[in-house]
Amino acid sequence: MIKEALSIASSCGIPLTTSVVECSDGATDLLVSFVKSRYNARHALVICDANTSVYADKIVSSLSCSVFVLPGNSHADEIHTEMLSSFIRQSGLPSIMIAVGSGSIHDIVRFCAHEIHVEMISYPTASSVDGFVSGVAAMTMHGQKLTYPSTSPVALFAEPSVYRSAPSKLCASGVGDVIGKITALFDWEFSHILTGEKMNVDIYNLMKSALDRVIEGADKGSDEFVDLVMEGLILSGLAMQLAGSSRPASGSEHHMSHFWEMHVANSPTDALHGEKVGVGTILMLSHIKANADIVMHDIDLDISKIYSRDIVEPVYGSLTDGIIKENMPSGVQSSALAKLGRTSLSANCEVLTKLISSLPTPDFVKSMLAKVGAPVSLSELSLPDNDKFVSTSLYYSPYVRNRLTFSKVISAIKISER
Repeated sequence: MIKEALSIASSCGIPLTTSVVECSDGATDLLVSFVKSRYNARHALVICDANTSVYADKIVSSLSCSVFVLPGNSHADEIHTEMLSSFIRQSGLPSIMIAVGSGSIHDIVRFCAHEIHVEMISYPTASSVDGFVSGVAAMTMHGQKLTYPSTSPVALFAEPSVYRSAPSKLCASGVGDVIGKITALFDWEFSHILTGEKMNVDIYNLMKSALDRVIEGADKGSDEFVDLVMEGLILSGLAMQLAGSSRPASGSEHHMSHFWEMHVANSPTDALHGEKVGVGTILMLSHIKANADIVMHDIDLDISKIYSRDIVEPVYGSLTDGIIKENMPSGVQSSALAKLGRTSLSANCEVLTKLISSLPTPDFVKSMLAKVGAPVSLSELSLPDNDKFVSTSLYYSPYVRNRLTFSKVISAIKISER
């Protein structure tokens, strides 16, 4: 399927930065050979954290290059990006940056590589998240979850013996991230139907096939399943590159996860990103199906009210200005909601009803996630498991991104009716 992604790029004339993908025994040696053939190996910089430094050692030793070790469990935020940036300012620009780790390490490296215009290589150590080859970085900057342009890797090398040996919790998180494509793809098609947002069918089908393979492979042997999850995560990143945004892989379920990661309605939790996406998918499926009849009605939204301070500030507090700017970067007409026509829902009632009915049930997703040992409830994420928190999460998580989703429309209608 990775060859299929490369084929789509070629046939559509879409530039795909990550043109080399090796997921096979000996991938580490291939990485070393790749760097030596294309870059000044001694000036390469390997970035890892305290948890993944054991895998970085072989690469560093083979290249005789520098390594920068971040603290264990570092977050993709202004603190840890500055640690890496400061090291680079002191040691000089590297010839190539190599990310050795999982999600946060890759976000930090892709973000910094973009800032200093240096190429990077991905070396994932766990099948935990879909951002390995993405062209965007999900960063928590000064408390607000934002998506920034970033440098996609020129190549990815994944050693099965490395990522298969990662704790099962990490793979379960990866499954949650892949499962989130159920609602992400739904939201993309929903917006395409209502607003004419561009939706490349080949990219959509590529992501859908990767999702289906992971769902169907849950009963396979552990190594084979972990390989399928890794493939799905890589394909997700390639799909984002092809689309030029995170649209094929991120919808209302990710906005829910990001909302929790901003800690405006909850205390910090040690739950992994993909774990939160999985639970977010369950909640969003319930939310969508419970509000399916909304497509039978006309809508007339007061966008200025929806993004007014008195609506936003009680939840987002000090982040209010940033949230309003995210949703209305240059006024009301720049809001994703402004693309909706007054009768766009009812005019598309039949096709939207069929689209909603095609979604799997929340119980199906719960069963799938439970089968692989992933959390299926808020309490398992150490988040409040009560009606008030669920309601706040459902209606305010769409504010995280200026992206049209079904839940954003529901939230806008409910808030407009106040």
